[in-house]
Amino acid sequence: MYEIEKDSAVVMKKKNIFQRKEKLGTVLKPMLAIVILVIQIYPIFYVMTSSLKTPEDFRNLATYALPSSLNLENYITVFFTSPMVNYFKNSMIILIGSLIILLSTSLMAAFALSKIKFKGNKKLFSFFMLGLMLPFQVALIPLFTIFSETNVLNTYFAVIMPQVAFSLSFSISLFYSFCKFLPDDVIEAAIIDGCSSLGIFTKIVVPMSKNAILTVATMQGVFCWNDFICANTFTRTTDMKTITLGLNDFVGFMGLTDWGATFAAITVTVLPTFIFYFLASKYMLEGMSAGAVKG
Repeated sequence: MYEIEKDSAVVMKKKNIFQRKEKLGTVLKPMLAIVILVIQIYPIFYVMTSSLKTPEDFRNLATYALPSSLNLENYITVFFTSPMVNYFKNSMIILIGSLIILLSTSLMAAFALSKIKFKGNKKLFSFFMLGLMLPFQVALIPLFTIFSETNVLNTYFAVIMPQVAFSLSFSISLFYSFCKFLPDDVIEAAIIDGCSSLGIFTKIVVPMSKNAILTVATMQGVFCWNDFICANTFTRTTDMKTITLGLNDFVGFMGLTDWGATFAAITVTVLPTFIFYFLASKYMLEGMSAGAVKG
């Protein structure tokens, strides 16, 4: 009897310890999540509130203080005084051009490598994957020399093609994982009905790959929008600068720094990526997990 009571006491003690740890975890986890959220959100909040401050606010108020009034003059300066609209236009042209070429070529390549059986397709896929090990920086000087000799420097082509080439391997790997688990029965039924390879791709593969396309478009679009090295290397004039280069010139313009306008320019630069990510995040998560489970 004594041994039974002793074992019961030990079990109860362990149970109480487990319950205390569980209660401590339920308290600490939300607190840790709040701390991480504040650390991530505060820089964004600080930039956006600072973009509404006047020069007097920067001189008289504390760094963390809110603006004294709603001031939109900094945004007026960014859009109507500086060449930021032209920078924004260049970035949009490069972004759209890069995504159109990248998505179409990588999806077609992934579909062919995963579904069409031909001699050497595994080796060809491995060859594409070698590009994941090659950093973009090692090709800057050779590409600059080639573009200079062919007179394509300071053009949209010179900025778009390197980004497409060095994003191709990663995009093919994502699309390959998705296309590998596309139902073969659907494709075989389309072939029996007389559908061509192009028709299968455009009418079946592309609609079924919507989530995967949005995943690749979101990830590569953010990289393309934030690109600095490629645009800085292959452009020469102010008319061809992207928004990241324009932001770099905006800070310290004419030897002075208008902090309100600078923060407004930063807000204008990062806001499109935030909006696009929040709109496409649901489809992005679905696309990332689409090839994880066969079904």
